[in-house]
Amino acid sequence: MLSPSYLITATERVLPKLALDFTTASLDPRITFTRSGNTATVINSSGVITLVNADVPRFDYNPTTLVCRGLLIEESRTNVLLNSLIDGTSLGTQVVTVTAAARTLSFYGTGQVVLSGAHSATVTGTGAYPTRTTLTFTPSAGVLTLTVSGTVQFAQLESGSFATSFIPTAASQVTRTADAANMTGTNFSSWYNASQGAFAAWFTPDSTVATNTRVFNVSQAGAGNTVGRLSDVFSNSTTWLSFNGTTNVTCGAAAVTSAQQKLTSAYAAGSYAANLNGGTGGTASSATVNTPDRITIGALSSSTGFLNGRIQEILYWPQRLTNAEVQAFSK
Repeated sequence: MLSPSYLITATERVLPKLALDFTTASLDPRITFTRSGNTATVINSSGVITLVNADVPRFDYNPTTLVCRGLLIEESRTNVLLNSLIDGTSLGTQVVTVTAAARTLSFYGTGQVVLSGAHSATVTGTGAYPTRTTLTFTPSAGVLTLTVSGTVQFAQLESGSFATSFIPTAASQVTRTADAANMTGTNFSSWYNASQGAFAAWFTPDSTVATNTRVFNVSQAGAGNTVGRLSDVFSNSTTWLSFNGTTNVTCGAAAVTSAQQKLTSAYAAGSYAANLNGGTGGTASSATVNTPDRITIGALSSSTGFLNGRIQEILYWPQRLTNAEVQAFSK
């Protein structure tokens, strides 16, 4: 880890005090990671979907290139399909009860799933693993029948507008609990400068991100999201950075999609800046500097604001970078 002095020289200025590189498939020991239950999966370094034990971080790999894509952080999801197994056994025809809310069906293989009842559609698989076929739809409330033919493997039906990592099931539905990664106490205060600083984050969401999604959240215990300073918050129309939960710095005007994103933010009393992907960025001058005591990675908290994607790197400098530097590090 790079640890320059707070007495910055011209050369040291661009060296971060904190450098979290999740593409090395390792977790900094100062981070506390939790996820209950042995229900989560990840694509491992051999390109295979594999189960991951409780409280073990998931470093996800590209199934084709075998390159590590970073730390996977996801919200809780439930696979309501039965007997959808990790060994690739073909799914059987079945019936599920649904409400009138967005659902996403996903599977690998060249078979077919015909939806009837609460929703009508025919979904034909486009190839064996790692080619994943998905359909997002909103059914009527009622009974949904899924008639399966051919090879349909690693199938999942979950609430939500995009597919998440595969959740294997047997005779009953299975819920994957949320990932939680935090740094608190001296593990946080040892590198954080309360008067000024800057962050940079490289990350890849699974889809166009929703309102209140965080790449990281720096906050105070018991303050909820009112001390959202340096919370990276996204909506479908504007990308902005929230300071103190009241002052927002707009740093982009386009939706954050499933491509890799680069976000940099800087703060000091009366001087804030944020930039996304080397754009024009934004500044603010009215916010004060609070004193947080923790960083939550990939979420607002342990229960909300999840990135639902992969984080490659998070960097921190204990000084307020210039606006030009903020832009440069986001390119």
